Amino acid sequence: MDILRNLFGSVTSGIIRLAVTAGILFLVYLFLLKPVLDTTNDAFDKAFNSTGLDQIGKTIEGVNKQVQHEVQRSFRQTQRQGGGKTDRLIRCVKRAHGNPKRLQRCARRF
Repeated sequence: MDILRNLFGSVTSGIIRLAVTAGILFLVYLFLLKPVLDTTNDAFDKAFNSTGLDQIGKTIEGVNKQVQHEVQRSFRQTQRQGGGKTDRLIRCVKRAHGNPKRLQRCARRF
């Protein structure tokens, strides 16, 4: 009987210790960590919206459309002048690998 009492006493005290530790960790998270994380998120949201970083994607899309328009205009002009430079323009565009500055340079050259 004494063995069972010691066994259940040890198990019960272990469970109580575990519950107290979990409670303390939860309270530390709730009162210390969560407010700091919320403040940090708010600061990043304000910084992101105030600097216009959310508009970068739209700007890049606009630049890509502008470059595409310039390349197409160059193709049309090259074909009108006599298609000899068209092949060179195509090779230049392929070598540019989507780099807008290189594409604009190709459009100007050909």
